Amino acid sequence: MSTTGAPTPTASHATPVTPVTPATRTPAPTRAWPLMALAVGAGLAGGAVTSFGQTYLTGGWHALVNSASTWVTVAFLIGLRAPGRWRSAALAGLLSQAGLVVGYYATSELRGYAAGLSAVVIWIAAGLVAGPGYGAAGALLRHHRPVLRSAAAGVVGSVWVMEGLHFFRLATDANSNSGPGTTAAWCYTAVGVLLPLVLARSLRDRCYALLVLAAGAALATGAGLLIDAAFTL
Repeated sequence: MSTTGAPTPTASHATPVTPVTPATRTPAPTRAWPLMALAVGAGLAGGAVTSFGQTYLTGGWHALVNSASTWVTVAFLIGLRAPGRWRSAALAGLLSQAGLVVGYYATSELRGYAAGLSAVVIWIAAGLVAGPGYGAAGALLRHHRPVLRSAAAGVVGSVWVMEGLHFFRLATDANSNSGPGTTAAWCYTAVGVLLPLVLARSLRDRCYALLVLAAGAALATGAGLLIDAAFTL
């Protein structure tokens, strides 16, 4: 059949083309095991460093390897690796504290320093409380809710302030012949106050963080008294 004179299709007669919406890719769930492995590895390594540090560090520097502040900071740093994933960060914080205890006492045993089972149990119990709290704080530090991120910034300095005040008490106690001295006390207290001021985003966040810092330091003081009492049983 001849096509001469046949009408030429126009745009109005063209078959409409339905736009294709690109498929939305569902993000793969983040695996938790690398974070947990990091927590355990950092804990074991930190515990071993603590054991050797207690032999070689003297004076005020000895406080760094004979206090809870440095250990709970490990949990906080691990939590920073999991922003927003506070549940995973809490578990990782717990594992980091368990790793620190195991790494410390295992290294000390290998070096010829005997460790009592009661001490291991007490510090594991303390880590069950502090580890999740500090791990979750690290994960919540950049949360979109001001209350949560301010609380996270305040928590991180609480044990530093508590131990700084404790060092002051030891330095001024005529009946005490222990403690790292007033220089370490000032340094610990300053670090505890500066951490929330540096980590918080705004003036309002810093005010909230300082309130949490004060409350956290009070709670840490109570926890410290309980730990001291446990060692006397």
